[in-house]
Amino acid sequence: MKKFKMIILFFFMALPVWTTAQIPEGFKTVDDETAVKKGVLKASAEMNSLSSEFIQEKHLTMMDEVLVSKGLFLFKKENNIRWEYTSPIHYAIIIRGDRFVINNDGKISEFDSGSNSLFKEINNMILMAISGNFVDNPDFEASFYENNTFYLVSLKPKNERLKNILQTIDIYFDKKDFGVRKVKFIEPGDDFTLIVFTGRKVNVNISDNQFMVGNE
Repeated sequence: MKKFKMIILFFFMALPVWTTAQIPEGFKTVDDETAVKKGVLKASAEMNSLSSEFIQEKHLTMMDEVLVSKGLFLFKKENNIRWEYTSPIHYAIIIRGDRFVINNDGKISEFDSGSNSLFKEINNMILMAISGNFVDNPDFEASFYENNTFYLVSLKPKNERLKNILQTIDIYFDKKDFGVRKVKFIEPGDDFTLIVFTGRKVNVNISDNQFMVGNE
């Protein structure tokens, strides 16, 4: 549990307080949840690859300063992810199949997410947050909201292990194409991490080399 928490918190810092009963400011409850689910599933099914820059803000209640990081996110079906921080530090998480690799400025650590339930949960959460593949996920309770620009899906974990780390995951979908534009991870105690994706390019050619490490 301690290892899991340290890794996921470092991921969000080097890099989701609402409850399901509250309506976020500026939003209203969605009238047709089924239509939103269908739109998200359709966009996810049609997305074979994704390249996007991101800006991450870490808000800590004990600090006035917001910690800002920048980087590049790459995704390629079925299960290839590269989440790379380029500023102010260089740090990358690479997932390829069941391989979970952390590159901390050249120091490589590798794990087998297929045989390790902790890293499998991290893997699934990253995929869910980016692709929006949360529909009928038994580990989360979903609430649906909207404004003129976004559909907002607020996910509250049911898994006790995740509850100790995250209070909610808020995913903002652009109403034009159901693409994920922002993800907000809210921790117990009101600290939160906001990730904003910019320059999204869907179904572009991404080399397999982007998901390789070392001398592969």
